Amino acid sequence: MPDGEIAVSDLAAIGAALQELTTRIGREVLGTTGPGRTKRFMEELSALRLQNLTAGSTVLNFVKSPLDKLDVDLPEVREADDRFWQMMNAFEQNVRPDWVPDAIADSAVKLVTALKSAAPVAVIGNADGVEFRIEWTPLHVDTWLPKSSPVDGVDATGRLEKVDLRTHEFRVRDDIGQAVELRRVLNDAAAARLVGQWVLAHGEGTINASGRLVALNNVTVEPVIDPASDFVGNGVSSLDEILASAPGPSFDGGIELTDDEFNFFLRAARS
Repeated sequence: MPDGEIAVSDLAAIGAALQELTTRIGREVLGTTGPGRTKRFMEELSALRLQNLTAGSTVLNFVKSPLDKLDVDLPEVREADDRFWQMMNAFEQNVRPDWVPDAIADSAVKLVTALKSAAPVAVIGNADGVEFRIEWTPLHVDTWLPKSSPVDGVDATGRLEKVDLRTHEFRVRDDIGQAVELRRVLNDAAAARLVGQWVLAHGEGTINASGRLVALNNVTVEPVIDPASDFVGNGVSSLDEILASAPGPSFDGGIELTDDEFNFFLRAARS
């Protein structure tokens, strides 16, 4: 995009995800600091406004806190701000902090997805000089997926589409587009030769909140036959062959009309 511009769809997604993240962090802080404040209180103090949009490449300036309120330095607000910057650092390090519950992690996934859609790199900072430069492409969104217990002995089949011998991380994708990340592939050197082929991966499964397999750990990979191969022909028929094999019109075909029906049809055609 030109300097100082952003797609409206990207801006909407970033703004919604950022607002949800700050609101949920505020609620989390309120729940851990004891009584004395209301949920509405923290939601008002977590409210964001887009102040301006400038070039270089494109800079979004957000301000927080409600309008027509005293600018009071409250401990809950300081704690919420501190946790927000912990989240930005976590993005940079690609590590989920222990204090992050699933609700905040869900908002983190939305923010990562929105920012990755808008640009490959984002710099997130404030007027005090706090700044994090985050490259979104290598981030693993599943770092922020709801926590779940590993499941032993899980299989995933699909086409091997990603191979990284340095990190030992691969990925398979099935014919309906569902991807499964393969972490710590044990036979990575042999498995790497299967890229582009249909494989079976076996390992310790990670299941998300909706019950879908999203990752395997400590994986072995072996080739299998593409289940669609029996339904895919190897030959190619020309158009002439297809037309020659197709039945043509029959003089004996068509619907049967009585004399009255045929006369009614002719009158309607002449009108």
